[in-house]
Amino acid sequence: MLESQHTSSDRNQNRGELEGYLEAILQRGVRLRDWEGYEALPVFLTRMYWFFETRIGWTSLLFMFARQADEGTPAEIAKHLDLAKPRFDGIVAYSAKRLTAGFRARLIARGIAFAVPGNQLFIPELATDLREHFRGPRPPRPDRLSPSAQLVLFHHLLRGGQGGRWAPTDLAESLGYSIMTVSRAFDELVTVGLARIERRGRRKLLSFRSEGRLLIDVSKTLLIRPERRLDHVGWLRAPPDLPLAGEHALSRLSDLSPPASPPVYAVSAGQMREFLTAGWAHLREAEYDSDGALATWRYDPRVLARNHVVDPLSLFAQFWEDPDERLSMAVDRLLEQWTW
Repeated sequence: MLESQHTSSDRNQNRGELEGYLEAILQRGVRLRDWEGYEALPVFLTRMYWFFETRIGWTSLLFMFARQADEGTPAEIAKHLDLAKPRFDGIVAYSAKRLTAGFRARLIARGIAFAVPGNQLFIPELATDLREHFRGPRPPRPDRLSPSAQLVLFHHLLRGGQGGRWAPTDLAESLGYSIMTVSRAFDELVTVGLARIERRGRRKLLSFRSEGRLLIDVSKTLLIRPERRLDHVGWLRAPPDLPLAGEHALSRLSDLSPPASPPVYAVSAGQMREFLTAGWAHLREAEYDSDGALATWRYDPRVLARNHVVDPLSLFAQFWEDPDERLSMAVDRLLEQWTW
């Protein structure tokens, strides 16, 4: 659904106010992102709320921020939150620019999590989680890397370290993440055993325990598929310069025969939204009726793309255990030919 410039400005302002309030209350950096899962919700919800997601401690949070000042009733709000909960792995909370004291008391009585910037935060599960996060034992080793940790790993392998060590400030701007997000990615890479951290004064330096193909082999079971979703599109304007992805990219970099299907390009979630809202393309239901496909990635594919093709390590993460042996063998040969 298209938003007017005024509505978009309101959304960004409210998101900024909520971020600032959470940071002031929790005494830690908080970054709210637009939640992509809203597209699967009933249309009436997307007209009533903005959806902002974040991670605090070990908890994922989704804030449903009311667009209008009309409060509704606690029962109605509870039903709206319940519609989103099955599609979000974490806590779903209500948020609004302002709520009366009486209304906040009624939400608390019903056990409804909420946040009102500059006024009140009520998320009991989060308080418990933060106590465990800062005072309790570390969580078990993750089964998969987060997108930010995987991007740090691939950037190191493809771009080379500075004497084998990286500081968060070295990577934040080039990867498109905040310094705090990169720092958390460092901690994650240490937790899974791929790296170590050395502190020099206030500097936090990351180095990996192995290099080259060996580092890929020891990390491959932790890798996530970069592709989050694939949409067939029809171009309404000449398509912009995008990196080739999927089998088309693999055939460009290896001896694999190119597929007969229309080309697939990798985009970030933000790019995908921009193409659809700015009138670059519209969605098509079937491949045969499309001009191509856009693969929305979990991290920005432009960071590591070269020569209009996505990076080989992301292709390896996508295809190394593919049931189609043509693809899994092709990415394995691709890495064998790579000069580490």
